[in-house]
Amino acid sequence: MEERDDSRQGLRILIAFDGSDLALEAVKYVANLMPAKYTQVVLFHIETRMTSSFWQVEHDMDFRFSGGNIRACIAAQHKRINAAMEKAQSILTEAGFDPDSISKKIQAKNLGIVNDIFRESHEGYHAVVLGRKGESKIKDMLLGSVPNKLLKKIQGIPMIIVGGAVRQNRILVSFDGSKEVMRAVRSMSALIGASDCKIAFYHVLQGKRSPVEEDDARKQIEPLINKAKECLVDAGFSFNQISFEMIDAPQDLSTRIVEKANQDGYDTIVIGRRGLSVYQDFVSRRVGEKIFQQAQHLTVWVLS
Repeated sequence: MEERDDSRQGLRILIAFDGSDLALEAVKYVANLMPAKYTQVVLFHIETRMTSSFWQVEHDMDFRFSGGNIRACIAAQHKRINAAMEKAQSILTEAGFDPDSISKKIQAKNLGIVNDIFRESHEGYHAVVLGRKGESKIKDMLLGSVPNKLLKKIQGIPMIIVGGAVRQNRILVSFDGSKEVMRAVRSMSALIGASDCKIAFYHVLQGKRSPVEEDDARKQIEPLINKAKECLVDAGFSFNQISFEMIDAPQDLSTRIVEKANQDGYDTIVIGRRGLSVYQDFVSRRVGEKIFQQAQHLTVWVLS
């Protein structure tokens, strides 16, 4: 494959990093799929710190025993995060990333985890990457899903929510020809750098169609598919990396897309952002959100 154009230079990726196994999977995903030559990575960790007033109370009331335990827990947490970040850096450098292109950013929790990540995402990033679950499943349950909450807030750049599937560099794009999906394809073409990546566009036909109706639907969608393919080819991909298929979904579109990804060995599903808010479509919950909920073990790109 031809080398990517220098216009791709300067990609900046934010990885929300809590030291969990899926946070490291998110790092591996970036290392495996994104162009090391053009990409800067920021490992962003939000730290919960005890306030000065807490330590003053501990001092005044002589809570030395419990205070000592708390300090030990905090020290252990620091050690765990630092070790995980060192491992993350090693994963990236072994994949060809320049050590100078990798940075660590640790800050105290200020507005809350979701809002702190959201605020950081405004600092010139081209994508936000995070694991689907954090270090504690119980904590995730109690606090609500950070990815779900971020999906309601982050606009204008892709969110990449990494599941635990084996990396095969096979990407399924749920393609409906909408402006949102076309923007998604342009954004994706700038971010992907794996030379062995396979990208499949799937257009779902809902309900039973006669052969004539299917032919008409194909004629309508093919010019848009060709435009999407051209976008990828212009970014350096070859035609044999890109495919297109129309599939039928008698009932549930989202289930059909996830089933197709599982059947054909895709580890990533790409969807447009449209309809991700339950408030936009409370009754039917549009396809994008349902795919995100159903594809628990896969990586999902939400693009706009």
